Order: sequence, then C-alpha cells, then structure tokens
Amino acid sequence: MIVVACSANGGPTTTTTPEAPATSNTAATTAPENRIGIDLVAGLPIEVYGPREPGDFPVVVMLHGGGWFGGSPASMEPLASSLATAGIVVFNSTYRTSAGGYPESFDDVACDIRFALSKSPEYTTSTRPLTVVAHSAGAHIGAVVSLAGDLFGQDCDLGADVLVGRFVGLAGPYDPTLYSAVLTGYFGTRLEEDSAPWEAGSPYSYLDDNPSLKMLLIHGTEDDLVPIRSSELLAEAAGEAGLDVRLEELPGATHMDTRNPNLVTDMIVEFVNDP
Repeated sequence: MIVVACSANGGPTTTTTPEAPATSNTAATTAPENRIGIDLVAGLPIEVYGPREPGDFPVVVMLHGGGWFGGSPASMEPLASSLATAGIVVFNSTYRTSAGGYPESFDDVACDIRFALSKSPEYTTSTRPLTVVAHSAGAHIGAVVSLAGDLFGQDCDLGADVLVGRFVGLAGPYDPTLYSAVLTGYFGTRLEEDSAPWEAGSPYSYLDDNPSLKMLLIHGTEDDLVPIRSSELLAEAAGEAGLDVRLEELPGATHMDTRNPNLVTDMIVEFVNDP
C-alpha cells in the first residue's frame, strides 16, 4: 500500500507498506442488527447503522456511486455495516440520480448531512466532527458539499448547518469537466456554452471555503473506470490550498474494490477516530 500525505505544514511525503491484495467486494459483516433506523429525507430513504445503545460514537454520512445517473445505497450496505461494527454511526444515504443533476443532487446530499447532524444525538454523545464517506460519483458530489458548506440544501429546514469535518473519497471522479461528453444533461448546459454550473459543481471551486476539512482519498491502482490521477490531482490541489489531505493508493485494486470493507474499513475507522 502506498501512502501519500500532504498538509499545510509541509510538502507531500510518501511511505510504502506491504501491499494488500485486491479481493472481491464481499462484506466484512452484514449483521442485520447493525441497522438501527430507517427514515426519509425529502422522500429519499436513509438507513442508520450503528451500535444499539447510544455512546461516544463518531458519525458518518455515506453516499453511493452509480455514474451520476444511477446507483443505490444498497451497494454501500456492507461497508456501512462494517463501520457500524467498529463503533461508528452511519447514515447510509442517497440523492436524486436520473431525476437529479445540478443542483438537485447536491441539495439532496446537503439535506442528508443536515438530517444526520440533527438526528445524531439520538444515537451518539460524540462531539467529533461529522465525516462524509462516498464512492465514485457520490464522492464527487460529497466532496463539493463537504467543501462548500451551507451553499447547498438551504431549503431543507432541518435546523442544522452543513458542518463537515472530514471527507473520505473512494475512487472519486472529482473534475466533472473531464466527463463533459456525458454530463451535459446533468449540468443542463454544454461546458463550452456555459461553464458556470460546471464550476459550481466542482470541488476545485471550494478549496478555500472549509479550511478545517481533513480529507482521505482512497483509489485503486487498477481502476479502469476512474483513473487514479483523479485523486492525485485533487490531493495536490487540496494540499496547495492548505488542507490536510492524505492519499492512499491500493495496489491491484479496481474501482469497486474501494468500497470493499475488507480493504478500507480499518483505514476509514482510523481516520474518523484520529484526533
């Protein structure tokens, strides 16, 4: 495993540890008792995973991938359950996909975060900052909302600001302009005709807006859907902006491997619980 870390206090450093073999996307655990609640936010389901009794547990909002136009939170259930077993309260969330786009999908994610912040006292006494954990297209949307704060989802009326302290991106395609051939409908305009919504839907536009955000970007070296360069470029830009960002490259791992609890649970738990 190759670990690249950047921070405001210095340049990037690289250390190498023994490689973890890529495995199939099987769950570390799928114990049904980990699901402790189900709710709706703006008509979209949120499933809560975590310990049965409240305690000092960190809170995660989890977002699935699906190429912007599809996907389901069911794809993240194994990882949500695995994190719950490790003592984390997980709000496994969703957002409008085929019926969404910019800004609807981003508003939905902001509402998911507001809901988790307002609801989490029922499940935890922790004052740790909320973490967003997101895969693929969900990582793109989650990165934007985590950095942009209260810009999105202002009509949720859930009584909580969008305060994200940490972000974990799993194989995210962070620069939407690289997918302009397929995202014209998503942004409602061609990039060359009106770049404003594309810029507003890019995490690169908000790197100065949440200076306390810590980022962990995880990417497989054998990802043939989203090149690892996507995470490398965001890590470089975030580090230059003064953010605390760490890139973990998974040798031999594919796009779907990055949501495999056997590969990523331990590093996410460590990141979420790190002071």
